Amino acid sequence: MRVMLPAPELQDSDSLVHCILSRRSIREYADDALSLSVLSQLLWSAQGVTGANHKKATPSAGGLYPLHIRLVVNRVAGLAAGLYDYHSDSHSLERVESGVPHDMHNIGIGNQPWLSEASVVMGVAAKLEEATQHFYSQHPLGERGARYVYMESGALAQNVHLQSTALNVGCVLVAGFDDTLTKHALKLADNLAPTALLCIGHWDASF
Repeated sequence: MRVMLPAPELQDSDSLVHCILSRRSIREYADDALSLSVLSQLLWSAQGVTGANHKKATPSAGGLYPLHIRLVVNRVAGLAAGLYDYHSDSHSLERVESGVPHDMHNIGIGNQPWLSEASVVMGVAAKLEEATQHFYSQHPLGERGARYVYMESGALAQNVHLQSTALNVGCVLVAGFDDTLTKHALKLADNLAPTALLCIGHWDASF
């Protein structure tokens, strides 16, 4: 099932300086559902097409764009809970599986309840081996391919953090997770390795 997302807002926004100044890691979330327009804006800031030849919102070494976004949707208005893939070329979501994985609370290293309490967990995965092999074919220091993938994941995470701040929703980057359990929970293909998780939801101001 494909869900076309609302068009992203490309004009009005909070200033970049204010977003940098105000950005905080938010780990406690209200029970309110995110709107589809907010989710659309966050996905566009992460991997949306921003120019000719499918240029995207984050820089990518060699123009490979090896990153893939798989969403765990808990609470989004008008969207059934489940796993979704983001397709940047059509700015749409494709449902992969209905229902939220029951083991989300187990994938984090240590106690990280926000992994199961967030309205959305944006799972970032990458074709890590493919990127590494690409740079090995060009230069003996091909292991840099893996570094580039993680740099790109970091750029994506920063974009989402700043966009969340502009939208006044909470966001936290999670890097402490078990790779094998995360790959299983997100139902990732064999050629995809998880690189980052972003927990997102309305900020519970009582904390």
